[in-house]
Order: sequence, then structure tokens, then C-alpha cells
Amino acid sequence: MKKYAVLALATVLTISLSVNAQRPTPPDGRKGPEKGFNQKEMPHMSAQKRAGYMAVDLELTDAQRAKVQALFEKQDKIREERKAEVKKLREQEIAKFEAERKAQEAELQQIIGAEKFQKLVLQRKEMMKKMKDRRFGNQNDSTFHGKKNPRHEIKSAQ
Repeated sequence: MKKYAVLALATVLTISLSVNAQRPTPPDGRKGPEKGFNQKEMPHMSAQKRAGYMAVDLELTDAQRAKVQALFEKQDKIREERKAEVKKLREQEIAKFEAERKAQEAELQQIIGAEKFQKLVLQRKEMMKKMKDRRFGNQNDSTFHGKKNPRHEIKSAQ
């Protein structure tokens, strides 16, 4: 009886693994389908169209439809103002971050010297390239700045 239970469990495990292995993955490397609403795919409907749909669905009078359309236009105007405000704040934050980063890099260059700073810049560029390679393909690269990754060597030595 015990043998049959183990055999049944092994069969279920094998089937579940094969089913999971056959799930398609997106070609760009994402783990699963993107969830959420993408506004770029679906353009924003005008206030007139939204009011028209609402008028048909709720059987509104022409006066009610005009008031609803005016409300939607007001909401659209507020939304656009907020959107512009957020964009402006974002640009200010980016500029502030860039200024801080340049100041920090200048201070670092002053501390470690120009030659070592250039070496650091090259290392950063290589790391960014490798990160992009891992994200968009070429994931089997285990090198670190043109050499074997020292972390891999430590693990294999132990």
C-alpha cells in the first residue's frame, strides 16, 4: 500500500512539473503578463463622448447631458493641470538629483584622484552594460570587470 502512495505522489509531482515547464514566457524576459492599465494603448475619451454614452445608458435629458458634459470638461481641465504640475515637479526633482550627484562625484574625484575616478567610471559603465545584457539577454555571463567574478571564486573554493 505504501508503494502505491509513493508512486501516486511521484506521478502527481512529475505531471505538475511538466505542466509548469510548458507555460510560455514572454520573449522580452518579463516574468508574466503585465498587469494594470496602459494609457498609451487606449486614448482618453473626450468629455462629449463620455457624456453621450452616459446619456444613452441612463436616458438623460439634453439639459442633464449638457451639465454632465460641462462637469467632465471641468474634470479634464483639472486632470491636465495636475498632470502638468506633476511633470514639472518630476523635472525639478531630476535636476536636483543630477546636481547632487555631480557634487558627490566631484568630491569623490577630489578624494581618490582623477586616475582612480576614471577607472571607477569605466567600471560603472561595464556594470551597467552587464546589467542591460542580463536584462535583455546574454544571461550566462559570469564575468566581473573582464575577470571572473571574485564572489564565484570564493564560493567554489569553499
